[in-house]
Amino acid sequence: MALKPGHSRTMTTVKPHYARTKTCASYPYVPTMETLEATNNGNKTGSNTDKKTTKEKAKRHLPSLPSAVSAADMNTVEYSGLADRTAVEWTSLKNYEMFSLSADGSFPMMKVSRSKAVRLADREVMMVGGGRCFRVSLSNHPNKTSSS
Repeated sequence: MALKPGHSRTMTTVKPHYARTKTCASYPYVPTMETLEATNNGNKTGSNTDKKTTKEKAKRHLPSLPSAVSAADMNTVEYSGLADRTAVEWTSLKNYEMFSLSADGSFPMMKVSRSKAVRLADREVMMVGGGRCFRVSLSNHPNKTSSS
């Protein structure tokens, strides 16, 4: 039977490892240890267990965060946000999307993975299995506060 190009026939050959010997009357022969050797069209297939290949990843050199000025030199800003009026399922939120458990948008949280959320007030991680919540969207521009 001819094989199509690109196809191979894998055969297993048995090599006896120990000779059979008679030891007791109930069993005519002692079971033998045999090693199996896989071949592919008559060629031995190698195993990758002996090879130790370790590739080192090239480190990316990224810039560090800029240093911050003291809090006394910073401006006070307030962000406005919008909270949805209808609740949505937890699974419909995308990662890093903000939400609230209440319709007024208080105590905002952020979904960080399929099963975790972070409370923004104290950065506490919570495990979440499912439920309903209200999406919270921050506005693009902060509200300017007037200094008196």
